Amino acid sequence: MALEDPDTNPNDKVIGSWLNTIDAKMLFLPAHNITMSCGTVTLDLARAKVLIVWNKRYQIYQLPKGRRNIEETMLSAAVRETYEETGYRVKPLQLNIATRATPAVREPGQGNPLVTDGFVSTEYLGGCLHEDPDAAGSTKTTFFYAATADSTAVPETDTQEEWEKLVPSWIDISDAATTLRFKGEVAAVMKAVEDARKTGLTIGV
Repeated sequence: MALEDPDTNPNDKVIGSWLNTIDAKMLFLPAHNITMSCGTVTLDLARAKVLIVWNKRYQIYQLPKGRRNIEETMLSAAVRETYEETGYRVKPLQLNIATRATPAVREPGQGNPLVTDGFVSTEYLGGCLHEDPDAAGSTKTTFFYAATADSTAVPETDTQEEWEKLVPSWIDISDAATTLRFKGEVAAVMKAVEDARKTGLTIGV
């Protein structure tokens, strides 16, 4: 039996149209058709460099990233994958990142802003969405986090999976746009730089 409609109001038609639009565009994907990948934009702030990898399989430069393990947090996955693919133990950067996540504690009268800004956190910078070339019918979303490491340090070896053929490299941040294969990853680097500066961090000498 259908539920009875609650009390109506003058805006019912507008709200109904809005809900119908959401319903028409809403899509459910089962977990096996969603690939969740997590990676980092790792910066050496003092030397204005960013950590990338050379993918021998595809012959391209890209940011370090990989699939999340079951019950692993997204940030932990991003840090772990970066370590496995590059040999560097990176540290998450706390930045002033505008986000749609809500603050744990709200000041009186603050309400519920659509975008939370002005909070220093390790929230993700953003995400890249595309079809997963390794899994037919799957949508892949890669969440990138800001991190930092010393580009002069010697990376650990034998950290990659047996099938991975990746070579870590540090490049000048200014060369990211002409080096990275994907524009979305270039945008992730630029977002990390923007948020670092917004936080008050100095990049380069």
